[in-house]
This record gives sequence, structure tokens and C-alpha cells, in this order.
Amino acid sequence: MKELKIEELKDARQKVIDKAQRENRSLNKEEQELVTEIDDYIYDWQMRQPREALTREVNGPVNGPYTSLSSRSKNELVVPTAKKDWKSLFGSGGYSWPDKDSNFFSAALSGRFHPGLIKGAMTEGTPGDGGFLVPVEQAAAIHAVSLENELVMPRCYVQPMNSNSTTIPGMSIGDHSTALFGGFTASYTGEAGTISENDPTCRAMTLQAKKLTGLIRFSSELNADSQGGMKQITTLCGKGLAWYRDKAFLKGSGAGEPLGILNADCLVEVDKEDGQDDNTIVYENLTNMMSRMFAGSFQNSVWVCHQTCIPQLLQLTIAVGAGGSHIPVMSESDGVFRILTRPVIFTEKTEPLGDKGDIMLADLSQYVVGLRSEMRFDTSIHAHFSTDELLSRIIERHDGQPLWDEALTLEDGSTTVSPFVVLGAR
Repeated sequence: MKELKIEELKDARQKVIDKAQRENRSLNKEEQELVTEIDDYIYDWQMRQPREALTREVNGPVNGPYTSLSSRSKNELVVPTAKKDWKSLFGSGGYSWPDKDSNFFSAALSGRFHPGLIKGAMTEGTPGDGGFLVPVEQAAAIHAVSLENELVMPRCYVQPMNSNSTTIPGMSIGDHSTALFGGFTASYTGEAGTISENDPTCRAMTLQAKKLTGLIRFSSELNADSQGGMKQITTLCGKGLAWYRDKAFLKGSGAGEPLGILNADCLVEVDKEDGQDDNTIVYENLTNMMSRMFAGSFQNSVWVCHQTCIPQLLQLTIAVGAGGSHIPVMSESDGVFRILTRPVIFTEKTEPLGDKGDIMLADLSQYVVGLRSEMRFDTSIHAHFSTDELLSRIIERHDGQPLWDEALTLEDGSTTVSPFVVLGAR
């Protein structure tokens, strides 16, 4: 297609659609191909437009990626950012919903042709995923709902992804008895003394986008409620994605899904005390866990506890003196529980009381999430036709893994520490 002004293309496209509507018919094959070609051209043009530049926060993680080998556009580098809102991650460009008189979800759920709908196969990615590309307005709204309901994403390091895979550099953790992060060594030498050399050891970390598909089943009445219904769909998608992403980031296997903290090679496990009863938590468990937390991560750390641990933690006290006084181990201030000065977060997405991982001390800034901007949405009226219900699906792609590939051995040569510490099974 020869170079044309975008407005001319839009006018030509609309004329094709108007002609079919005047003749009370659907687009024929040639007209549909022309509309698709124009949509493709306009979308590619939009993707090439300059977007708001991102700057990296200076307080990034100790072992965080310092650059990215992927880019948003041919000339613009995508860098990780401490801000997690949609605009900070992906800028202000992208595909916007063009129809002011209707909304995207209404059009996608109607089952009828709408010129604003762009098939997923027309965008970069996996064409077989199908569905319609979710406009940035709706994608940002879904992302905002997810962020409000997630545990890991607001606290981790997020790497925007412009392709199915992104490679980021990381330092090898190493052993402080021989070298520091990345193989750094230093020594005091006298005049004309020989300086020992050591090659820095770096590694490549690959984030490979994993497809998360959510299904939503709802009544046709909800669809008919064009205002409240569409808001509910945004909320359902946002909360659903948040729940499943959190679960994967915490305990995913890494096979076809993100590598969760509980399955990471860098995880440090603290054993139970001798003679400790099953399904209990004692004060020594918590102090031992803190002693295995990497000192540089302590200030960012949080306790992540399964909600079945609540009774044990609320009853846990420290005896003071011989008078029978006790101080609660878990305190509360302004609605935030704390243990040994660090905040406590309760969730159902780890392991229940007594299992390995029921309580975790974690610096989530040392976990990286690769996030694709594209979401896709599609619906079917046939799956539950007899009950007058619709079945919709939303597809989003991401990956995640710890920034550390192993626990750190301290200078004493035996003690291991990590940003992720769990209590073993009891």
C-alpha cells in the first residue's frame, strides 16, 4: 500500500463500511481484505509513534537488571521501572478505542462486526491466540485493578516486554569467602605490589512470556447492562489476573508458567526446632529466619504468611522476667501487622500451616516480572447457549523469576543467606 495520510486512510475505510451499511449487507471478501489492510497499516503506524521515555529509578534492587535488550520501538529502549502503573510501564502510545458512542467490551460481546475491533492475529505475538486486541484504555483499567489486588507485582521489579522473550543481564551471586557479586575482588597491596586479577562473572537471564488465559462465564443480562456490566468485566478480569499471577510468582513451577519463589534455587529453608510440635510456629523459627535474610534486603523485606498461620502468630508471645509477663511477637499499628519490625501480609496463595512455605520472609524487589502490554479478549455465545450465558476469555502474557540464581555464602564460608527465606515443614 502506498504512503497515504492517516486521515485519508480512515476516510477510505469508512466509505467502504458506509457503502455496505447502505446496501444492508456485510462486507464482501474484497472489502474485508481492504479494511483489514488499512487497519494493519494504521496499527503499525501507531506503534511507530514516539512514546513517553522511561527513566530507571535510582533505588533499584541490588542485583537488578540495568538495561534491556528489547525495545518498544526500533529506536526506543524499554527499561525496568519502579513505577507499576500502565503509563509508566508502556508509555502513552498504542491502540486506542476509536468509537466514542460505544465501548470495547460491548462491541466485542455483541458478536457483530465493528470497525474498531482489531483481531489479535493482526498484532505481533502468537496469531493462534485469536481474540481482539484490548485497547489501551481498557487494558490500563484492568491493570490498575490487578495492581490493587496483587501481592508481588507492586513490590517486585517489572521489565516491560516488547517481544515474546527478553534477555536481561544479571550478576552471579558467588561466595563472599572468595569474591563479591559478579566476581569482584579487592586487596591491599604495598608499593609496586602485584594486584590479583579476577574476571567478573555475569549471566544472562531470559524472560519468556507465558500465556495466562482467563475464562469468564456470565449472563446475557450482565452484557445488556452496558454501563455496570462493562465495569464488572473490567473488575473480574483485573482481580482474576491478579490472583493467578500472584500464585504463579509465589509457587509456580517454571514449566509453562513463571518460576515461583518457593521453587527457586536461591531459596533458603530454615529447619524447625528440635522437638517442635507439628503445625506450630515458635519465636525461634522467626529469629532464625531473620538471621538468614540477606542483610541488604532486610529493609525491603515483608513476611508473607498463609492465613491459616494467623491463630499461631496472634498467640505467640515472648516471656519477660519471672513475673509471668508476655510481649506479643506480632504487633499492629495503623492496620498493619508487624513481626520483628517488618510488615506482615496474609494470603491464601502460599502453603497452609505446617507445610514448607507457610511463612516466608521475602524481599520482593529481588523478583523480576516481564510483562507484555498486549491483552486479548474474545467471547462465545455457543458454549452455554441453553442457559443464555456468554463465555469470554482474556489472554495476557508475562513471566517471572528471582533475580538471584543461588543463595549467597557469607565470608565465613558456611552461612548462606538469601532475599527469600522460608520455614520448613513441621
